[in-house]
Amino acid sequence: MDSAGGNSGKLFDEMPPRSLDRGCPRSPSPAAMEHGFDRHCVVLGGMPKERSRLELDAGVSLWAGLQPDILGIVLHFLPCLADRARMRSVCRHWRASANGHVLPPPLPLLMLPGFKFSSLSDKGDLMPVRCVPVPKEVAADDLRCVGSFHGWLVGVTPNKDRSDEYNRDADGDCFLVNVFSRKVIRLPQLCHMRYNFPAYSSKTLRIINGSGEVYFRVNDIYTMSLCNVALSASPDSRGKYIVAASSDHKCASKLALWQPGMISWHICAGVDIDGPRDLTFYLGKLYVLQRYKIRLFAFEVGEDNGGLMVSRVKRCLSALPLHHPYQEGGAISCNMVVWRGELLLIIRHYSDNYRDREVLKVEVFALDVNTNPYGLTEIHSLNGDCIFVGLGGCKSFPAGLHHGVEGDHIYFVPDDWKPYDTFVYSMRDGKMRSFAVKLLASEFDVDQLSRDFPVWLLPTE
Repeated sequence: MDSAGGNSGKLFDEMPPRSLDRGCPRSPSPAAMEHGFDRHCVVLGGMPKERSRLELDAGVSLWAGLQPDILGIVLHFLPCLADRARMRSVCRHWRASANGHVLPPPLPLLMLPGFKFSSLSDKGDLMPVRCVPVPKEVAADDLRCVGSFHGWLVGVTPNKDRSDEYNRDADGDCFLVNVFSRKVIRLPQLCHMRYNFPAYSSKTLRIINGSGEVYFRVNDIYTMSLCNVALSASPDSRGKYIVAASSDHKCASKLALWQPGMISWHICAGVDIDGPRDLTFYLGKLYVLQRYKIRLFAFEVGEDNGGLMVSRVKRCLSALPLHHPYQEGGAISCNMVVWRGELLLIIRHYSDNYRDREVLKVEVFALDVNTNPYGLTEIHSLNGDCIFVGLGGCKSFPAGLHHGVEGDHIYFVPDDWKPYDTFVYSMRDGKMRSFAVKLLASEFDVDQLSRDFPVWLLPTE
């Protein structure tokens, strides 16, 4: 991004600048003049007065005289990426001056169906929705977002081959796209129906601390429809990164792995790891969590001549602590997040009435990965940070770096067509409040069989 040598402003280049001080009119940017914005000013009588181009140019030159240190202070009071981009768009001097400041990361973006997005505001609400400019090479009518890592999104499109009824509703293309640079990295097709017998291989691993097995196949045929995706590192990093994807096509649950250089997905399956899953990488391992059963598995992933290799699968957790009031009864939904070097387990407890279900309680546990099985310690503070939970992965964010942004909150957005799962939970007092219900409801005018759910994106400015 701009302050780090990137180009974060591209996403917001079409936005008209907004006043940095709502109580004081400002001169428009050259871009605004070119597009016809802000051609009037307000005089004492309240009537607009037409400005000449000379007056506009003079106003811009006055704004350009602000010292870079002052601009840096202003930038620190703008936690939203869109507001920072608007400030940079005022003039070339402001844009150049902004590059020299190290800023805290901007507030998260929420990617909505149709590759639209909304910025989180410093008040904890969502700002107006805008469209993401998708590169032409991957643009499609039914484009879905299934995961994110920093400035990268994972996108999928429907299978183009409609002749086979079984594969008709599967996914086809899969790719990584950087929202800010618009760089595209193509991943293997998600519907692969050609055998590669010379390169085919398979193996079976018994689950340590469990009674089941996990089956692995390389260069086999497969049909997938992705639910969520996790990355081990940014594609911008110099080292290798791994993409882990959870698929549930026609109730055939699969876990798929890929890294650069591989021509097809490495497929994993097994009864013990079936069902809706949350995925995350932590300390060099892939963690797979069965979301509705509190079953946590650790996959040790290495390399061999064929690319990725899973050498060990271990069940790390299978129940809540003894004497826990919710251990036996009630519906639950679980997620994982890496927070300040620790792996956290987030559990939502629901009422038993399915038709009129509501969230009863939210619990957060720190996992002790050095015990067998893993230990659980309930925590009641995030030290001023916030956590964002969604199907495309959970993110932690240092909200305390921004003045006026309230911390120790967990933001939940829908991940399975559950309107009651759109809320904010306070770690400080255990209270819950609704979150952007009207905005999300208006954006979810899609088929309820769709898997197009909101995905949190954390820009890395």
